[in-house]
Amino acid sequence: MSAIADASARSRAVDPLSSFIVQAPAGSGKTELLIQRFLRLLGTVQRPEEILAITFTRKAAGEMRARLLQALQAARGEVPESAHGRLTWQLAREVLERDTRLGWHLLDNPSLLGIQTIDSFNASLVRRMPWISRFGAVPQIASDPVSLYREAARRVLQRLDEGGEGIAEVARVLTHLDNRMEQLQEMLVAMLARRDQWLRHLGRIDHERWRAVLERSLGDYIEGQLKATAASLPVSLQPELLAMARYAADNLAGADRPLLCLAGLCAWPGARAADLPSWLGLADLLLTGSGTLRKSLDKNGGFPAGKGAPAEMKERMKALLEQLRGIPGLEAALAALRHLPAPAYPDSQWQV
Repeated sequence: MSAIADASARSRAVDPLSSFIVQAPAGSGKTELLIQRFLRLLGTVQRPEEILAITFTRKAAGEMRARLLQALQAARGEVPESAHGRLTWQLAREVLERDTRLGWHLLDNPSLLGIQTIDSFNASLVRRMPWISRFGAVPQIASDPVSLYREAARRVLQRLDEGGEGIAEVARVLTHLDNRMEQLQEMLVAMLARRDQWLRHLGRIDHERWRAVLERSLGDYIEGQLKATAASLPVSLQPELLAMARYAADNLAGADRPLLCLAGLCAWPGARAADLPSWLGLADLLLTGSGTLRKSLDKNGGFPAGKGAPAEMKERMKALLEQLRGIPGLEAALAALRHLPAPAYPDSQWQV
């Protein structure tokens, strides 16, 4: 019989002094490999309970226990012909000798074999919780915990009327949500369903460090959008855009518009987060309130009526808009800039 191609890898995976991740298709012998590793571990411990095998389903746990007991039963018989079968037989034979020497009687007491599902293992830990933890009655696993999440969220919100820890935080978030109590409750329910992602961080939050991390992420996002918008604008049009921006900004004295930040602008803005106000000024210059490129110009856009220079600047701006209108995606890119977040959180927003 030809040797198994991955025999050396299988042999290493049985070594209890190392840890392994085993990846293989169905029917390739993963379960037998686990049985061999379990048997080898049984040959090193004083009590079988020192070994724990965790599976996802009760069916898998039952199959593994049955396979272990079959291996121990088979070790009382003849040596198998296959190489992997001989290894299982040899390991099981050593376990039987140790079983006799230490008085385990595994074949009569299969419950000594620690093979459990994740749920049953967690439940066994909870059952050992001390009385002073006030956990209550014997716990049960909920197949659909949403009702429990909703009850927990309801009790948190109830503190607004009854007082208790966290009341200021609850009030702050409710104010942010315009007192939409049901929305906050559903948000808490959604968070509880994903608590494995955030619960471990609560005890070691460094607010200033995380603020810097999140603001850096905001900056990276903003810069990505600015670079994409800048790439869609031909370099040849930049001088004319700057001239029109300065002219329009100078004619909006006293108005509260993003366009005002372009007054006196001599260099084309970069694509850093700090350059966002300049790009919002350009969007204000070129777009209407609904986010489309301007078709008409008036004093509200920085182009007052008149003869001479005003008329000339208005014609130049119209010609520039026509050239920009032929650039695919530019209108949408400029409109999207208006929805970008600020690169830093105001203190009040950071508290939320």
